[in-house]
Amino acid sequence: MIRRAACLVALCLLAACDRKPAPHVRSGPMEPPAFWVWHRSSPLKPEEIDSLRAAGVQTLDWQAAECEWVGGDWRFKRISNPQKPLSPLEIIPVFRIKPEPGFLGSPMAAEKLTASIRSWNRGGAELAEVQLDFDCPDRLLGNYARFLRAFGTAMAPTRISVTALAAWPGNPDFHQLADSVSSFAPMFYDLKADTPDRFEPMADPAVIQLITRWKDCPKPWRAGLPSFERVSVFKADGTLIGHLRGWRPDEVFFHPCLKPKPLGEGLTIFEVTAAGDLSGTRIEPGMKVVHRAPDIGTLSNLANAAERNGADGIIWFALPGPGIPAALSAGQLANLDSKPAPQLRAGKNGVLILENPGPADLTTRAWELEIRSPKAATFQSASPGEFAGMLVPDGLPAELSDTIVLRFAQLHGGESLTSGPLLRDSTGLTWFIRGLTSEQALKPEDSAR
Repeated sequence: MIRRAACLVALCLLAACDRKPAPHVRSGPMEPPAFWVWHRSSPLKPEEIDSLRAAGVQTLDWQAAECEWVGGDWRFKRISNPQKPLSPLEIIPVFRIKPEPGFLGSPMAAEKLTASIRSWNRGGAELAEVQLDFDCPDRLLGNYARFLRAFGTAMAPTRISVTALAAWPGNPDFHQLADSVSSFAPMFYDLKADTPDRFEPMADPAVIQLITRWKDCPKPWRAGLPSFERVSVFKADGTLIGHLRGWRPDEVFFHPCLKPKPLGEGLTIFEVTAAGDLSGTRIEPGMKVVHRAPDIGTLSNLANAAERNGADGIIWFALPGPGIPAALSAGQLANLDSKPAPQLRAGKNGVLILENPGPADLTTRAWELEIRSPKAATFQSASPGEFAGMLVPDGLPAELSDTIVLRFAQLHGGESLTSGPLLRDSTGLTWFIRGLTSEQALKPEDSAR
């Protein structure tokens, strides 16, 4: 009897040891949207701070440095300095570790990283939290957990959060890793490589399956979703040449050497029809230029899936700013289900002003604003101003046509575009944006503006 009781106790203890920790339970609704701030050293501009506050943003995970383990020590490349508090914004420094895992074998790596971070923060306020960004291979996740435990001890009382690969919850060492951190930020984008016959969308609907795996995560987590857009150039055989830097939406979508083929899900493929230059890159016939932006409907579905599966919030990559083309504004990301309601009015001196009030964006694509007149001699030839260009049906001069078309590729919520002096008379004009709005009357000039 005693032996049987001892066996039962042992079995109970073994079961307790094998029992997984309970999933983290979010208290209340999801947090306001957060952003990663990447490759940026300049402070936020006043208008950026205003837009973030208006969108309810409270957290920015700001890249502080790139860290590389070389010769038994950390080599630090400073990206930004410690940020001053910007109430109500909490700024969490992020330290990107290059993907070489050699540091995981060193017993001194955690203490040396701590010393480097404290040196980076010298003179700044005490750090409430730091985030590490390391794409740890699955086979080394247990080693990473041990490193993080030592790093957390050395950095105490600072909280330690980490970015995460989407598939980590399926790893047998995941719960050991969770014991070592305060929270996770799994990244649900750039998960598949392109193939010669398929280009992957920026926001993939299939990612919902990966988000579902995080429902049992024992620590708080925020779902990392994409808010940026990218233009890539491929050879005819599908080999990637590179991603463009410094490109402009108008230049891509109305380039004379590019023939667009929209595929949906925020994906547009351009066939190169003639040799030319695109943002400083030489393009030749046979190449393909691919524009990717996250589809808003897909993002809404992914965000809803994250909420259903226990995420504390959404963190977007990345904050619009220098070097990061912004597919979506902070206002749109805080109101994913909002629809744009643009307005057109006639301004002084014959200009046309297209305004996009409210939080929703006219996202990047080839937009055409058509303006019609009930009589001739309404329009005149002039610069399109801030629009990408002007078309007149049948190739007529503007003075002889009853219709003109203004083209543009993007208009975020709260922004406007102003043409050159195109109008002689604004009486009786109607307008619509092809594929977006119904025809409506042009608003007269607002002399108060």
